[in-house]
Parts: sequence; C-alpha cells; structure tokens
Amino acid sequence: MAKKNILDEFPAIVQANKELTQKQKDVLIASIRLFAEQGYANTSTHQIAVAAHQSEGTMFKHFKSKANILRTALEPLIKQIIPDVEAEFKRDTLNHPTESLHDFLDYFVRNRMAFAEENQDAIKVFFSELLYNEALRQEFIETAREELIAAFKDTIADLQHRHLMIDWPFTEIFRYIIAVIVGYVIDRYVLFPNRDWDDDVEAGYLVTELEKVLQP
Repeated sequence: MAKKNILDEFPAIVQANKELTQKQKDVLIASIRLFAEQGYANTSTHQIAVAAHQSEGTMFKHFKSKANILRTALEPLIKQIIPDVEAEFKRDTLNHPTESLHDFLDYFVRNRMAFAEENQDAIKVFFSELLYNEALRQEFIETAREELIAAFKDTIADLQHRHLMIDWPFTEIFRYIIAVIVGYVIDRYVLFPNRDWDDDVEAGYLVTELEKVLQP
C-alpha cells in the first residue's frame, strides 16, 4: 500500500528552488509545517515568523500576506510533487493486475485510502485553499489532467475490453470514481476528522457503491 508522504518531500523541493532566497525558503517550510499541525486559520503570521527565525516585517516584504505564503507554498506541491505522486499512482495502482471489477476497485480504494491516511496533513493544507481559490484549482487541474486522465483511460479501456466494467463513456466513469473517492477524503480528513471512523468498514462501503454502478 501507499507509503509516500508528500510533506516529507516539501523541504527538499523548496531548498532546491534557486529563485527563492533562504529567508523565503525558511518561511515556506515553516508555514507548511504549522498549517499541517494547526490548520491554516489557526496559524498566525507571528508564529510563522518565529518558526522561520525572522521578523514579521522581513517576512511581509517577501510575501505580503498569510494567504500569499500558502499560495506560494502550494506551487511546488502542484508543479513538482503532485506529478510525481501521479506517476507512482499510475505505476503501483492503476497498473496493478486484476481479474475482476471487484478486485480492481478493492485494491484501488484501499490504496487511495492508505495514501490519504499517510498524507492527511497535506490534504488538510491543500484542500483548505484549493476549494476556494479558482486560479489555484485550475492550475492543479491542468497539471493533473494529462498524466492522470491518460492513465485512467488505459485502465478503464482494458476493464471494458475484458467486459469487467460497464460500457459508459470514459468521462462519466472517471467523474463518478473521482467524486466518490474525493468525497470520502474530504469527509474523513477535512470536514469530520473527529468522527469515529472505521476505515476498513468505509472501504467496504466505497467498493460496494462503486461496484453497483460500474459492473457491466
């Protein structure tokens, strides 16, 4: 199952950016850690400045606002880390050999749930801005679209060719699968994280829901 932690890669990605000063890098690394631990709304600019070992005045010369710090921090996630995650997803999940629709959905759902569990802090940070920032959302969609959708197309086409999945247009199947999985992730880690969750039971529900609609 997935054991890739997005935020573990973030400091190295930021440090490699030659367009940023070290003070800017320190702010971005400190801010992402605090946003993940406390939430964006609960993190003050003073806390970020202290964690980055600089004054708020110096920090605001570079970033102007807390919202701009978050947007700047999310750019490397979208442009560099997310494509790497998608490539791993394609290699380890979509290309996993299956003999039935149930096997595919069970592996797919549990793999994505394991990834979400490993990266719940990143998800909280990411969706806090992605849900409300149209420009950032469009940038994410454009970055994700080519590789992820192409990978899904091949997988869905193979399942349909073997008569394991309903013969619907790809766009309908893709939208339905993504809606179910993302809906669970937002419920689980953004909206109701303190609910008494049984992830094994939830996986069974998701697989059953998907299978009912997608079986041929």
